[in-house]
Amino acid sequence: MSAARSQRRGRRAETGWAGRVSGRWFFLDHGGALMCGFVVLLNHTARHLPPSHGDACAALAHRGPDASGHLDLGGGNWHAALHFRRLAVVDLDPRSDQPFGSPNRGVMVYNGEIYNASYLREVLRKRHVTFTTEGDTEVLYELLLQPDAPRLLDQVDGMFAFALLLPDGELRYGRDRLGVKPLYAAVDAAGRTVALASEIEPLRAAGLTGDVDPVAVAQGAMFLWTPPPRTGWQRVRAVPAGTVLSRRAPGYDAASPWWRAGAVMPAEDIGAAVRASVARQVRADVTVGLLLSGGLDSTWLGVEMSREGFAGPAFAARARTTAPTAEPFEDDAPYAARVARRLGLPLTWVDLDVDVLRRIPELVTAMELPFGDPAAATLMQLSRAACGEATVLLSGLGVEELFLGYERYQAVLLLQRLPAWARPALGATTVVPGPRRYRGRVDKFGRLLQLGPRDWSWATQAYYSGREWAALSPLVGLEAVTERHREVAGGVLDAGGTPLSALAECDRRLFLPGLNLLYGDRASMRASVELRVPFLGEPVVAAALGAVAEEQLRLGDGKARFRAAAVASGVPEFVARRPKTGFGAPVRSLLREHGDRLWAEVRRSPLFDDVFDRRTADRLVAEHVRGQARPGARRVRAVLRGRVVGAERGGRRGADRGRPVGLRGGRRRLSGRGGGVPAARQNGVEGGQGVQ
Repeated sequence: MSAARSQRRGRRAETGWAGRVSGRWFFLDHGGALMCGFVVLLNHTARHLPPSHGDACAALAHRGPDASGHLDLGGGNWHAALHFRRLAVVDLDPRSDQPFGSPNRGVMVYNGEIYNASYLREVLRKRHVTFTTEGDTEVLYELLLQPDAPRLLDQVDGMFAFALLLPDGELRYGRDRLGVKPLYAAVDAAGRTVALASEIEPLRAAGLTGDVDPVAVAQGAMFLWTPPPRTGWQRVRAVPAGTVLSRRAPGYDAASPWWRAGAVMPAEDIGAAVRASVARQVRADVTVGLLLSGGLDSTWLGVEMSREGFAGPAFAARARTTAPTAEPFEDDAPYAARVARRLGLPLTWVDLDVDVLRRIPELVTAMELPFGDPAAATLMQLSRAACGEATVLLSGLGVEELFLGYERYQAVLLLQRLPAWARPALGATTVVPGPRRYRGRVDKFGRLLQLGPRDWSWATQAYYSGREWAALSPLVGLEAVTERHREVAGGVLDAGGTPLSALAECDRRLFLPGLNLLYGDRASMRASVELRVPFLGEPVVAAALGAVAEEQLRLGDGKARFRAAAVASGVPEFVARRPKTGFGAPVRSLLREHGDRLWAEVRRSPLFDDVFDRRTADRLVAEHVRGQARPGARRVRAVLRGRVVGAERGGRRGADRGRPVGLRGGRRRLSGRGGGVPAARQNGVEGGQGVQ
């Protein structure tokens, strides 16, 4: 969503909304400002919002360099404030300024973009809806006011998060199908104020986050990311992807579902779907660029963008290291250069900063949640290099989750083909010496063989077995850390789904919005660049979800259908058969060179003893720094994850100073809702090791 950089002032809101209404628009020239987003606060007992309301607004100022809007509203015994920051991408008409709408019908703030706005506009025009702008803001606004809006939302192709305040005080808010755009909700301890924001910091500034959540910190150590809806703060939750929730005046004390994303219409032709999605997302009123790794996904984007007349710029990362074998990722540079030459694209090289250490504080600030994937640092450098040349970047994020490209899908496909009686016996035979290259995978697969299908989804992504976790984190139990995975996977299995489809559902609902889309949004917007993900467009989603999981791959060839369609669309064979690699950063070298220093900072966190056992954690880090541990830089980095919400974000407490963390009361052990034996033990073993 966007508006032109202009000094718009003095616009007044309409009056007559069940009482007093006041509003004003203003412009802030915030040099180097970053993201686009919004914050909404409502209070149903006071005539005015608390003083911290201003702090929340200030915390949002960094999100958009092009314009800002603010509107105060009140009706009866409630009061609301809506703030918006804007990054200019499309729809440069000042009539699309936000907050958008009128007190007579409703006021909306919205972050994102609707790619099929033209189609939806025609649908609404047939219902005699008149439009005053050509932008997608008004399209979404009018769509949400339709009696059958939930049905119409299923037709929207876009990335979006929005909040709509209606004249009767009802608040509706939600996110796109896959959660490309972030949205967080919080309610104060007294239940009097509800707040929504595009990031967590405004909620923290308003005093609404509560204490740090030890379970979320533990999940960050176990998985290197935090499964939504947890966020790292006890009173803040991520709004679920693919939902719209409703809170009604005057209480606002409970959110009820208003829309859940429905089933997509099946689509057989993956190539046609990708072409349609790229054609929609390559359009903008600013320069569009491409993140090019030379891998299958980004190369296919380049092929389709070239068909649409795209002639650059493209950006590729290039590692600067004197020891190319020190890190476990492949250098993309030769492939990216070859693809760029083939497509005739000008390529800008971005030399990755080997001094990742100095970027850690900035990454912690940007990510906000317990998080440990170094890809965020790489994407941030690429986005900063692109800023000034391109305002929009197209990325290949999302293909692995939709078309089952990760190795873990191969593992689960093999597991579900094995008879249940054979798995434990076969698991015992995997703990034998083998080639060093495969020893880690064999060990992990052996642990999976000893688990039941309900545990495969979390165990394929975990960096510790149940036994290892019990030693590392005796206070936050395995059941609490894995609860969300088991809940989602269990729902699929109970409905008759296969273990592979359960894993795919966990990845779409948890891993994708909780890791890849999270760092994609934070790292790119940190440089005032919008990241678009055409492979998560509605046409491609329909092509992926229109087939059962087992049809997307075959043993030995992940995302087989996708790969075949890419080759048929013009992706060269040398790319199509290239092994999958991801964004990398020199983490292994970083930990060996600076591990002691980083560890000293983490150990000072007041939250540390609420999650980790010091002796076990000290041993893990010391072994890695000395080079004595088995391969596992990520396992050590996971322990260092405590730095995020501990050392860097205010220690144990959030805005509620003086209140003890829940764990401190007698140092009780946290488990899941049931408070019983971890699921791994119920299956007769100690737990499962991650398969990556």
